[in-house]
Order: sequence, then C-alpha cells, then structure tokens
Amino acid sequence: MPAKILPTHIAAAITQEAAKHENNPLHQARVLGILASAGYSAREIAGFNGAPWDRIELRLALLDLVDEGKGAIGEGVLPVDLAGCVARLSEANQRLMLTRWLRGDFRSARHAERYALSIEADEQPQVSF
Repeated sequence: MPAKILPTHIAAAITQEAAKHENNPLHQARVLGILASAGYSAREIAGFNGAPWDRIELRLALLDLVDEGKGAIGEGVLPVDLAGCVARLSEANQRLMLTRWLRGDFRSARHAERYALSIEADEQPQVSF
C-alpha cells in the first residue's frame, strides 16, 4: 500500500468538498483527483463518505477524457456515467465513441456504455501462456 501524502482527516474533508460539486462532475473529478494523486484509491475515497467506489472510479476517469468529451459534458449532451466509461478508452477510441454518440448511433446511454466496455476489453493486452 503506497504512503499517503495527506492525513486521513484532510482527505475526508476533501471528499466532503467534492460531494458538494455533484452537479459539476468535472470539477468534482478534479477535487477527487487531489486524493488520487495523494495515494488514495477509489475504494478509500468512497469510504470517507459512503459513496459507491465504482462511482468514485468513474468520476476519476473523467480526468482522462479528451477535451471534446469534457465539452460535451458541459453542454449536457454526454451523460456523465457514459463519459466515465468512454474516458477509460484510448484517445482514438474516445473520439470514435463520442462521434458515434453525438451522431445518435446508440439506442440508449446504457447501450453505449456496454459498447465502450467491450472496446475497453479489446484494448487490454492479451495474456498468453
């Protein structure tokens, strides 16, 4: 377990501050990113306020989203949970997913999320024995 560069009580206070920005997911991601940079995992961060760890993980993923995706969140045309899934992809595949989402190629956000997850699985290095 890596050493934490912020004490627990400060990390808990930062988590509470992040929770205040639920309506601004990119700002919330930046605040939570402070904790991730300080050595805290999504599970540890979630433990400070009882949030589901996978929700924290999706917010942190937004930090890796291409600028076009961040703009689409700001404009309200890209759902935040879908953006978190897209952000886990390579830059090229993020752009592909965004283009397809904005063009209306998916039946729903959940359909697009499942597609992004399948791309993510394809991007993972294959282990050979």
